[in-house]
Amino acid sequence: MYRYNFKKRFLYLTIGIFLFLIFFLIGTTISFDKTTATLLKEQFQKKIKNIDSTGIFINNFLISTLMFIPGVGIAFGLFSGFSTGNIFMIITQDLPIQLPPLLVFLTIFGIMELISYGIAISRSYLLLIQILKRTNIKENIIHTSFEIGVVAIILFISAIIEWGLIRQSGNMNFLK
Repeated sequence: MYRYNFKKRFLYLTIGIFLFLIFFLIGTTISFDKTTATLLKEQFQKKIKNIDSTGIFINNFLISTLMFIPGVGIAFGLFSGFSTGNIFMIITQDLPIQLPPLLVFLTIFGIMELISYGIAISRSYLLLIQILKRTNIKENIIHTSFEIGVVAIILFISAIIEWGLIRQSGNMNFLK
């Protein structure tokens, strides 16, 4: 029988979060010409135009679900971090003050999303290793199902908090 090792699991979670943050920061260093930046900003505006807590949850949960795919999920998670960094810089580049990129992850919903993405990325790695070792995958599927449920709960609560903060701020539009 497989013994769940919480210390090792926490280490993999931490590595998953750290990798996501590294790729997010790399994404913030990429500059776009004015035309491309405007186009990307407009596409992002269209995507979130009528979003609410349900839309935030669905978007984040779908992204995290893809991160659970063995092996491929790691690449998708890192790409997601990178592209999130790109969008962050495009949105904030015209603000009167320059915001530190990691500021978004100091919010409660940012921390919750980071933990969720870290769980998904690290589980993708663990599943890949188990597949390569050709071990009994049944228990890993049980752990993965449980973790997907945990991520869903975290992201649901996170979306409610994020939407509440957006509404409380008077729907300030940083995308203008």
